[in-house]
This record gives sequence, C-alpha cells and structure tokens, in this order.
Amino acid sequence: MNLRILSAVLVLSAPPVTAEVSLSPFAGFRMSSSVDIETSGASTTDQINFRDSTSQGLVFNFDLPEPGKQGELYFGRQSTSARLDNGLFAPAVDSIELTIYQLQFGGLYFPGGKTHGGFISGVLGVTRLEPDDSKYETHHRAALSLGGGYQFFLTEQLRLRLDLRGVYTALNSGGSAFCSGGCELRFDSSGYLQVEAAAGLAIRF
Repeated sequence: MNLRILSAVLVLSAPPVTAEVSLSPFAGFRMSSSVDIETSGASTTDQINFRDSTSQGLVFNFDLPEPGKQGELYFGRQSTSARLDNGLFAPAVDSIELTIYQLQFGGLYFPGGKTHGGFISGVLGVTRLEPDDSKYETHHRAALSLGGGYQFFLTEQLRLRLDLRGVYTALNSGGSAFCSGGCELRFDSSGYLQVEAAAGLAIRF
C-alpha cells in the first residue's frame, strides 16, 4: 500500500481528539451577609448591607491528567450598592453604588471521573470592591470560594452548567471602609459571605 494512502487511512480511522479546555459564560444572582463597622475613636457601631443583585462572569477550565479533575479560573462581577443601617458614608449619603469583582484560581472535581455530572469546586484569589464614585476608596481583599453543581451533557462540545457557590471575602478588622475625606468608618468584621446561584453554558474545545 502506498505510504500516503496508509497515512490517510490512519488519520481517518483515528478517534476524535478529546476536548481539553472549556469556557463557561454565566449569569447568576448573589445574596450577601452584612459587615460590622465602627467609628474610629468612638464606641458607635453600624452595619454595611450589600444589596442582593444579579451577577455575571466567566469560568475557564482545563482538564488535568487524572480523570475527573480540572483546573479552574473564575471571574465574577456584581453591580450592587452598600447601605449603612444608621450612619452616613458622607454628609447626607447613607448608601453608595459599587461593583464587586472576583478573580480566583483553583480546581474542580467530578467524582465520577467524567467531564459532566455532579461536581465540587474550590478557588482562591482576590475580591475588588470598587465604588462607582471615585472619591470613595477601592478595596482589594483575599477571597475564597467553595461550591458545587451539575453539568448536563448536551453534546461532546457543550454542557449546561449549574453552580451554587459561597464566596467569602476577608476584611482587615480596623481597616478603612469606603472612606471619603475625613471618613472615620472602620471594618469591625473578619469578613463577609456571599452566596451565588448561577447558570451558564460550558463550551469545550
């Protein structure tokens, strides 16, 4: 048999290459716990409450050598507001609009050893708390996310992904809280928790 013909036969008969990476754009909804604060040099305390709202983002996964294990890069974004129960961020200002970003890296595991079905995930990174008004401080804090979900098999290249994750952001107790010129608010909490329910399409290639 001609060498060229043999090569063509081997290529045509070879099994399709298994997908190794996936991109999952998602939309979700986040619910947040409150954050305790205090006024520097005084005994007054208050709470910051983040408004529950929609979230969006992108998850990137890549298959690891061991079946069922993947690396995971998570990026999430939420437009919300922070409101004080009793005090003011500035004269006549009891709430501010802000955007919360998370960028985290970790892993995902399918107990069945496949690339679909039930899974658990854990990622670690940073949260950025960015007020829409530039006169207020932007904060960067360490964050951890743990969660699980299910990926429904649609085709070899497509999955429907459902996630439920808890996002914990650590705060430096005593650190400033969205201050703007003379603000004396300080975090009086070790951190706050957000719970996010999300759905997206995992595109494998």
